[in-house]
Amino acid sequence: MATQKTKKLLGNSAIFAVGNLGSKLITFLMVPLFTNYLSTEQFGTVDLATTTVNMLSPIVALSIADAVFRFLMDDESDDQAIFTTGLTFTITVSLVLLFLYPVVRFFHIANGGYILVYLTLVILQALLQNFIRAIEYVKLFAFNGIFSTLIMAVTGYYLIAVLKQGVTGYFCALIFSALSSICLTFFGSRGWRFFSVKKFDTSILRSLLKYSIPLIPNAFMWFFTNDASRFFIVAIVGLSANGLYAVANKIPTIINVLYNVFTQAWQISAVEEYQENPRSSFFSEILNANIALSMISLSGILFILKPLMRVFVAPDFYESWKLVPLLLIAAVFANFSSFIGTLYLATKRTRAIMSSTVFGMISNVLFNSLLIPSFGVQGAGLGAMLGFLLVAAIRYKDIQRYISLKANFNQLLLSLIGIVLMIDVNYFLQ
Repeated sequence: MATQKTKKLLGNSAIFAVGNLGSKLITFLMVPLFTNYLSTEQFGTVDLATTTVNMLSPIVALSIADAVFRFLMDDESDDQAIFTTGLTFTITVSLVLLFLYPVVRFFHIANGGYILVYLTLVILQALLQNFIRAIEYVKLFAFNGIFSTLIMAVTGYYLIAVLKQGVTGYFCALIFSALSSICLTFFGSRGWRFFSVKKFDTSILRSLLKYSIPLIPNAFMWFFTNDASRFFIVAIVGLSANGLYAVANKIPTIINVLYNVFTQAWQISAVEEYQENPRSSFFSEILNANIALSMISLSGILFILKPLMRVFVAPDFYESWKLVPLLLIAAVFANFSSFIGTLYLATKRTRAIMSSTVFGMISNVLFNSLLIPSFGVQGAGLGAMLGFLLVAAIRYKDIQRYISLKANFNQLLLSLIGIVLMIDVNYFLQ
């Protein structure tokens, strides 16, 4: 039985890998283009804007996309009623956002119109992506990742490199990519089969929101722990420094890609396993495999870090390699805490996430305010690492109330010692 579960997890992971790795490879190969045609200040500007959208999207939509995914996974769920209710709510939120455009114009918010349109599309995109994953259209989900990123790359190249549109071109490429993704996921899954106005149900909406609203502080916490440092950097160090930080963050993306491949499949398996046996040893087996693979990936990236940066970024951005090691470790700790967060979602105990969420928000703001003035941009990486470590530790202890989870701490400690030695060698040989 365990072998069958593992095979399904690995099979889904392989399919998700095609979409994730393909899309991230395209994104990674586009870094030289963006760093050559955009200044550090321009790159910092678009990075700050996309960070803002990523922070706001789950908040303004009340994280309902996560609820739609989880409720569709229930064995006896009314798929049509859940999808109709979730999509109707999301479209309503999107329309409200678009009506705010005159307010954005009135206050002369830089690139505000583009950001608002992109935000509305990202909300719809997230809902549809969670929908097709829940109904196990995993191949469509994977293809959508490559398709939307390829659209972004081609459109971005034409607008930025050929037409010299700079920041405006970047935003237009983002918008066109999100719109293309929405069309593909809806029509590719024949989403109209799951939508019926008569199926809209206020009681289901209340259940969805009861599940999803406690996730809003969690979404805001991820913003604080991972992205708020960029606002501190802009305020204390400057936009150019944020540009370097943004480029440095592209490298930990490799770790995050590998984890996302796993977690997209793991969320499906975790829900199914919890419904069958909440105290299964399967959870611990997957956690320890996750730790081992994360450490191996981290070591491999550190080994090739400096040659990689020389090849893939413009000379003005090369010094950003020094920011990467701490961000890599932060990414690993973030993935561990996210792994445990998935188990909370499986149990439908989303309120239990909130204590670690609040603690993570407060601690990371404190770390950023103390460390960035003292250590500059490096302080942001250190703060992110400590913030994610604390959240992972709190969640690990708390989840024991619901699920049996045992990590191999000896393996983790030895791996971290080896990682620290590799970082020391990198700095010594600079």
